[in-house]
Amino acid sequence: MHESQAAHPSDVKSMFIMGLPNTGKTSIFNDLTSTYSIVANYPLTTVTTETVTAVIRKTAYQVTDTPGLHGLYIYSEEELSVRNAVFTEQPDIIIQCIDTNRLKQSLFLTSDLMELEIPMVISLNYIEETAEKGQSIDSDELSILLGIPVVEYFTNQGRGLKKLSAALEHAAVPAGGPVLPGEIEKSITRIAGLLPETFPYRRKTATLLLQNDPWLLAEIRKQENQELQQSIHGELQGHHVNITRMINNARNRWVETLVSRIWNIREISTGKRSFLEKVSHYSRHPVYGFPILAVFLLISYLAVVHIANFFADGLDWLIVTPSVAYLESVIPAGFFQDLLIGNYGILTLGLFNAVATVLPVLSVFFFVFGLMEDIGYLPNLTVLVKRLLERIGLTGKSIMPLILGFGCKTMATLTTKSIPSRKEKLIAIFLIAFGIPCSAQLALNMAILGKAGIPAFVIAFSFLFLVEIGAGAILNRILKDDKKTAFIQELSPFRAPNVMALLKKTGYRLYWFLKESIPIFIIAAAVLFFLDYFGILTVMKRVVRPLIVIWLGLPLDMVDALILTMARHEAGAGLILRMSEAGKLNTVQNIIAVVITTMFVPCIANIIALFRELGARIGIVMTLAINISAFTMAGILHWILILFFQGVLV
Repeated sequence: MHESQAAHPSDVKSMFIMGLPNTGKTSIFNDLTSTYSIVANYPLTTVTTETVTAVIRKTAYQVTDTPGLHGLYIYSEEELSVRNAVFTEQPDIIIQCIDTNRLKQSLFLTSDLMELEIPMVISLNYIEETAEKGQSIDSDELSILLGIPVVEYFTNQGRGLKKLSAALEHAAVPAGGPVLPGEIEKSITRIAGLLPETFPYRRKTATLLLQNDPWLLAEIRKQENQELQQSIHGELQGHHVNITRMINNARNRWVETLVSRIWNIREISTGKRSFLEKVSHYSRHPVYGFPILAVFLLISYLAVVHIANFFADGLDWLIVTPSVAYLESVIPAGFFQDLLIGNYGILTLGLFNAVATVLPVLSVFFFVFGLMEDIGYLPNLTVLVKRLLERIGLTGKSIMPLILGFGCKTMATLTTKSIPSRKEKLIAIFLIAFGIPCSAQLALNMAILGKAGIPAFVIAFSFLFLVEIGAGAILNRILKDDKKTAFIQELSPFRAPNVMALLKKTGYRLYWFLKESIPIFIIAAAVLFFLDYFGILTVMKRVVRPLIVIWLGLPLDMVDALILTMARHEAGAGLILRMSEAGKLNTVQNIIAVVITTMFVPCIANIIALFRELGARIGIVMTLAINISAFTMAGILHWILILFFQGVLV
C-alpha cells in the first residue's frame, strides 16, 4: 500500500488526518501508509505534522498526520500550526478520527470542519470500547445525515482498513450542518464578499473573523485594506450579543440533535466501575496515587536490573568476547588493534557499547515504558503531581510536557509551544533540560544504580527530584509573573494493552535508537581515540582533575564519559555502566556519576529544540546555567555523602 517513490505532484491527492487529541489519528496514519510513528494513549503524542506519500487503491496520496485539534477557532500555538497547515495546503480530503467515547466533542469539531467544504470521511475509532459499555453508534445513519462515508474502525486491532481505504474514493463535501442566526449569516456573507481572492475558505475565514480570531485579524491588518478592516470592525460592533457564544450554541444544538438520532444504549449501566476505571481513579488519588507510582517505578527498576542484565550477559558471550578474541588473533598489536578494540576502540567503545551494553537495557525499559503509555497512565500522573508543580509556577499545560520529558526531552521541549505563559514556558524548558532523564538515559541510570543497590537508586533520584523542585522554585521567584493558565487535562481511559502493538512499538524504538545512535557512538569513540593518541585527552584530564577528582570525587576516566555525554547521553551512561560492572566505581561514585550526567549539557537535539522555542540568546544563557548548576549540585551531593553517609553506603 505504501510506495517510497512519490508520484508526480499533479497526480497526488492531499489528505489530512484530523481529530481531537488522542483519537487514533497516528494509528490510522500508520495503517494507511505502512509506515510507523509512535502511538500512545495520551494527548500530545503527535506534536508536529508528518507527511508520507502512499498509494491507496491505485491512487497516490500525500497523507499528513496532524496534532490534535479541538476546533478552528484557535486557543494555542500548536492548534494554530494545524489550522495554518490546512489553510496553506488546502487538502483534497480530510479523514476525521472520532473517538466514540467522546462523540459529542468530536462532532462539535465536525461542525467546524464542515464549513471548509472539503470532501470528508469519518473514521469511528475505539468502537469496541463503546460496545463493551452496552452502547452503539448507528454509523449508517450518521453517514446519511452528513452525506459522507462513515467507517467503523477497530483501532487496537487494525480492523476496518479496507473499508476506510475504499471510502476514500467516495469522500464528499458534508451536507447540512448547524443553522446560524440570520443576522450572523448575513454578516458572514458580507465579510466573505470583501475578502481578497487569495484568502482560502473565505466563508470559514469570515466566521472566524466575526468571532474576533486574533491571528486572522493580524493577517487582515497586514493587508493594509482600510475598507476591509473598517467593515469587519463595523460588523463586530453591530452585534450586541456574544457572537462566539451564539455560534457555539447553534453547533451544540446541531450536535445534540445528531446524537439523538445515532446513539443507542442497549443495556442499562450498573454504575459500577470496571477494574481499569478503578486503577485509573486511584492512580491520580492524592494518597493512593504515590504507592501506585512506586509500584511502576519498582517494576521498571527490577526489569532493567535483572532481565536486562541477563540479555546483556548473553550478548557479551555471543558477540563481544568472541569478536574481540578473533580480532586480537588476526590484527597485530599496535595502532589498528587499538583503533578497533582498544580502550577507545570504535568497536569496543562504539559499536559493542551500543549493541551489547545499551541495547539490552533499552529493550526492557522501552517495553515497560510503552506499557505505561498504552494503558494511559501518564495523563493520570500529571494530575497526581499537579499540586506540587503548581508551587513552582507550573500550572495547566506545562505539566504534561514535563512528564513527556521522561520519554524524549526534545519532543517534550517542542510541546511547550502549547504553554501561553512565557514564564511557565521558561521554567518548563529549563526543568526538562536540567534534571529529567530521557527514557534511554533513565533506563541506563537504573541499570547503573542497580549495581549499587536500592539505597543508591533512592538517593540519586530523590536528589534529582529535590534539585528540580528547588530550581523551579528559584525560577518562579526571579521570573516576572505573566498570564496564568487553568489546569485542564484530558484523561485518557485506562486500556488493556495490545501486546503485539506494544512489541511493535518497542521494536521500532530500538530500531530508531540503533539507526541514530550507532554512527554517533562510533564517531564519539573515534574522537576519544585520536584525542588520546595525540595526547590531548591527557592534557584535558590534567586541567579538569581538581573538578572531577576532588570536587566530584570521581575517577579521572569519568572525563571520557562526560565527553561521550555531550555527543549522546546514553553513550556516556553506557560507559559508566561498563565502569560500574568492572568495579571501577563505588556506591557513592555510582550515585554522583548518574547525577552529573543527568544534569550535564543536554543532548544536541534538545539544545536545538531549546534554541528554537526560546531563541539563541536565552538558549545560550540557559545551557550555561544548566552546566554550572550541574557541577555545583553534584559536588555538594558528593561531599554530603562523604561526610555523613560514607559508612552507610558500602
